[in-house]
Amino acid sequence: MDRLSLAVFSFYREDPDLARRLDPLLACRLSRGWGSLRIECRDRTHRELINGLLDLLRPPLAALDLVREIRLLAPGCEPLVFPVSVPLPGSLLAYDGSIGE
Repeated sequence: MDRLSLAVFSFYREDPDLARRLDPLLACRLSRGWGSLRIECRDRTHRELINGLLDLLRPPLAALDLVREIRLLAPGCEPLVFPVSVPLPGSLLAYDGSIGE
């Protein structure tokens, strides 16, 4: 297991059920570069399985501030690209007094 995989799995070491959900990652090749985490999956079906795990991948990657985006790759498929942290629109961040009118 490479250091990046180890960092993600160790984030969930206190919750074995969540860590077990990440097991499909063990069949992937993970690499990091240019602000992105590349996850190379076996095929389209495996990529969709990993896509369902993004909510578990984002917290450790955001906490470690290692990458800005996640790229899911599979042979013969277009890459799927997702941000690590999903920013809220500015209108949701500040109370402007119009709420409740």
